[in-house]
Amino acid sequence: MPENSAPSTAPAARRIGVFGWGIVAPRSPNVDSFAANLAEADTWLSPFDGFGPDNFLVGMPTFDLEAYRPWFEARFKPNRFSQIESKMGLPVQYAIGAFIQALGQNPGLEDVLKALGTRTRVYVGTGLGDFGTQQQESLALYRAQRRWDRFWAQPENNSVRRAFETSPDTYDPGDAPLPEDPTTVGPLQRDEAEDVWWRYWAARAPELRTYLDAIKAIESIGVEGDVESGKLAAIKEKRRRHRKLQQSWGAPEAPWTAVSPNLLWNIDNIAAAQISMLGGLTGMAIGPAAACSTFGINLKLAMEAIHGGLADAVVVGA
Repeated sequence: MPENSAPSTAPAARRIGVFGWGIVAPRSPNVDSFAANLAEADTWLSPFDGFGPDNFLVGMPTFDLEAYRPWFEARFKPNRFSQIESKMGLPVQYAIGAFIQALGQNPGLEDVLKALGTRTRVYVGTGLGDFGTQQQESLALYRAQRRWDRFWAQPENNSVRRAFETSPDTYDPGDAPLPEDPTTVGPLQRDEAEDVWWRYWAARAPELRTYLDAIKAIESIGVEGDVESGKLAAIKEKRRRHRKLQQSWGAPEAPWTAVSPNLLWNIDNIAAAQISMLGGLTGMAIGPAAACSTFGINLKLAMEAIHGGLADAVVVGA
């Protein structure tokens, strides 16, 4: 040390160890099968069906959440497993499965992570997100909107469209020009033309406004008397009236009822959030995402948190 220099106040470097690990990969639902496959020369590749149906260019991982049911049943009420199974997409399920595997690698690890309280952090990112759930739920909403617009655009359900079909020469489109008739375009452009055509006529249907006014009246039903019993009665009455209204019109499911909460259940930080809740971990839980380098970024962040004295343990994954 140079003469007259002040002693260093920097904290000493902390050793970092890996105390548990889990893997979900093509042909490899867990660490043991992964190790066995590494010893073989066969390919792990499988046909790629496109983003949405498949999330991985090398093939879909071998995975069954059912293998982890005993772990859930030993710690939670029965509905917790079914919640994960029904609401979480595959990337989140993969992360949960790998986390449970990691806990099993080192007896006592689960208790230690809990005991550390806020000194245990979770850095688990899903990289590119859950394309499968996004595609599935987006298509469900699109199809519901398409059915809805088509129904209210039909002449039998739309007096304005009926008048147009009877006397197109006298129809006044106003400020919005009449869109291209989908029957006049080629097959490759027809779907998009139908969307525009049906949306145009549905927006001008007096019958749709009447239907929506009826829905508004149903939804305005309030709670009377005792809050608990009155709330239940109001919900039942609303459902009864909605069924009656739908039957009288024969209308399809409204598009706003086709918006799935599963999109929210599968945003990029949900894997980290679920791991923190399932593991009883109370430290910071975030989902850093950096595409193909997500795991490396999360590992670097975890090492910095430990070296910087911000955490004693970090669950890292991607």
